[in-house]
Amino acid sequence: MAITTIVADEPEGLADDLPPQCRVVAPDDLLDGRHLPQPGSIVVNLCRDQRPLSFGYYVSLIAEARGYAAIPTAAALADQADDRLVRSRFAPVDHALAALRRQGARLVLPRRLFVALGRCNKPHLQEVAEAAYEAFGLPLMTLQIDPSRAQLLQAVPEPLAGLDPRQRRLLRAALERLAGTPPTPRPFRRAPKLAVLLNPDDPLPPSKPSTIVRLRDVASSMGIDTECLGHRDLPRLGGFDALLIRETTALQTPSYIFAETATQLGLPAIDDPVSILRCCNKVFLHERLKAEGVAQPRTLAVRADTLAAAGEALGFPLVLKVPDGACSRGVVRVDTPAELPVAGRRLLRRSRLILAQEYLYTEFDWRIGVLAGQPLFACRYGMVRGHWQIFRHDGDGSSEEGATEPVPLDAVPPAVLSAALAAAALIGTGLYGVDLKETAQGPVVIEVNDNPNIDVGLEDACLGDALYERLLGHFLERIEAGEERAAVPARAAGSIW
Repeated sequence: MAITTIVADEPEGLADDLPPQCRVVAPDDLLDGRHLPQPGSIVVNLCRDQRPLSFGYYVSLIAEARGYAAIPTAAALADQADDRLVRSRFAPVDHALAALRRQGARLVLPRRLFVALGRCNKPHLQEVAEAAYEAFGLPLMTLQIDPSRAQLLQAVPEPLAGLDPRQRRLLRAALERLAGTPPTPRPFRRAPKLAVLLNPDDPLPPSKPSTIVRLRDVASSMGIDTECLGHRDLPRLGGFDALLIRETTALQTPSYIFAETATQLGLPAIDDPVSILRCCNKVFLHERLKAEGVAQPRTLAVRADTLAAAGEALGFPLVLKVPDGACSRGVVRVDTPAELPVAGRRLLRRSRLILAQEYLYTEFDWRIGVLAGQPLFACRYGMVRGHWQIFRHDGDGSSEEGATEPVPLDAVPPAVLSAALAAAALIGTGLYGVDLKETAQGPVVIEVNDNPNIDVGLEDACLGDALYERLLGHFLERIEAGEERAAVPARAAGSIW
């Protein structure tokens, strides 16, 4: 049996309360790689602070990046930061409470119910506990219930340090019964209809309006109805068969809420929420590439107390990156040791971990588009003239972008193509744009983007309409196969609001 790894802020003495197959470590031991769980291990994250970009959040994110199952997942923690997504999870718990009320009119529901990994101390409420664990994914929580209406009011995460002896005994029993249940597929509705999410206020959208027109024309020729949606159209998402997001994605934004809602409804989505979460955090990508041996520039995940050591290890100039930056934002070149603490402190205000990376200048970056594990397009993205990045952002809010040179896939160096496919496979099976640099030692992966640019005359220059046909055909295959169409309660996406 694989050892379950418990990550807690104060692990001393905790092992006495846990099953023998559990091992307790501190967050630093896991984050710094001093403790590596056994292959196939489950990492149960019981850190106090699990807000996005906190150390507790990175415990789950990095565990997943290294190939372990994490409870809670980083996606569950990201969802907890958005009240709309949290409220959207109430329905399954309310259904379970209502079913109990119908079974026994005299049943008195508690105002509070403690749940540990889907288990509770009241056998008649076990279905409620399981529904809450499935909905929220939190290892320790208290459900606040309105007994008179048989409705959930709130699901509150509980810290490990605050558990009483009875609750600790329940946690021990729950760890011994840790298990999961696969989803049940549901049939596909005919007449496929694709929702395309756009944001007219996005300053750097991944597809321009002319590209969306081309996409819709090709979809029409394939018998697919498409409709462009805005942020206010979330309640209508359940009327579609699939979702394509064509705006810049990030956590705690409408784009992520659309992706997460599509998943709840069983709709194939590009981008899916897991891909957004993984691609929007460069620490995850760094750890995932390192774990699988995919070449990347020399990179260190650093905290405030390890910033100076990173400068000594990497030399100057070096590059600092905030994990959730996009389009060259949140990326700073540091030329001297004196600049390092100033630049580092500024970025560390946004995230408890940032990346320090060796500086590699090339005249262009390769961008390889990957769809479902296969190459889709290739381009060379040139650096802005007189600048070291493909984007330059000015203080007045304006931006300048380097030139894009489309390249036929058969003209891409095989090593570049191989590295791109290996990197994309570590994220998922959706649509990705992998950025690489060629060096004397071979190609290195810079990052993987979950919503790569696709525009008329640029990324589609080599394939033309065939590029859109492949993308739309991918949706059709997933829809017709019933992929991810899990049986879900009859609830509108608008319940999020």
